[in-house]
Amino acid sequence: MRINTFLIQFLTILWFSSLVSTAKDSIAGKSMDTIFSEANQQFEQANTAAMIAPAEAQDLYQQAGIKFQYLVEHVDDPSAALYINLGNVHFLSGEHGHAVLNYQRALRIDPTQADALHNLHYLRSITVDELPMSRSQQVADALLFWHRWPVAVRITLLALSNILFWGLMARLLYQRKRWHWIALAGSGAVALTFSLSLCASQQGWGQETDAVIVAREVIARQGNGYIYDNAFTSPLHAGTEFTILESRGDWHHARLLNGKSCWLPAKSSQLFQP
Repeated sequence: MRINTFLIQFLTILWFSSLVSTAKDSIAGKSMDTIFSEANQQFEQANTAAMIAPAEAQDLYQQAGIKFQYLVEHVDDPSAALYINLGNVHFLSGEHGHAVLNYQRALRIDPTQADALHNLHYLRSITVDELPMSRSQQVADALLFWHRWPVAVRITLLALSNILFWGLMARLLYQRKRWHWIALAGSGAVALTFSLSLCASQQGWGQETDAVIVAREVIARQGNGYIYDNAFTSPLHAGTEFTILESRGDWHHARLLNGKSCWLPAKSSQLFQP
């Protein structure tokens, strides 16, 4: 039974490799604009077919994904939008690890990409591994709730608070009452808060992870080798992000989003930095 299972897996990998190779051969010689147009067309066709012909949709997603991946690898400076497109293909194909990978790569290029941020937060909410936040993370998340608002909302609030602040400053030249000073301080505080929030988003200060698990599942260890005991009672799964504390040989010492640490084989994950 084990031999049969191994044979099936081997043939599946061989078939998929052949499919990718054939697809890449068919891409060669076409212009980048043509490839991009075909990828978008196949992606839209897959979305249309998803409800009535799931198998056909998956095939179209795969073809679109191969083209988007080709563009990412052959364009001199891939855009954030291109990585988001590739992430969307992986997400709709059920490959959550690679979806997270590409959304994070998009955010490395442009940390204010609302689509990538929204999709990344959603993927974190449905990840197989339950990683509850630590107490300090819960407090910070509660106090900085406004930092998770869309960039457009924060820009609007910054503009309104600035208009109010300078309007009150002008009014103080003619009339000074206590409520003027209170309103001035409040509007100034709001303007400063959203200025810092937008600056943090632009600089990518909230990107606290380095890599994501892309293997379907992986056993986390207490040390950098298979001889060490399991770090947790159950394996970790694709889509789980982590920060690399150190690397030894083919292993990463990882800190998960909930603050817990373990060792993971490097081949089970990919780094966000291309």
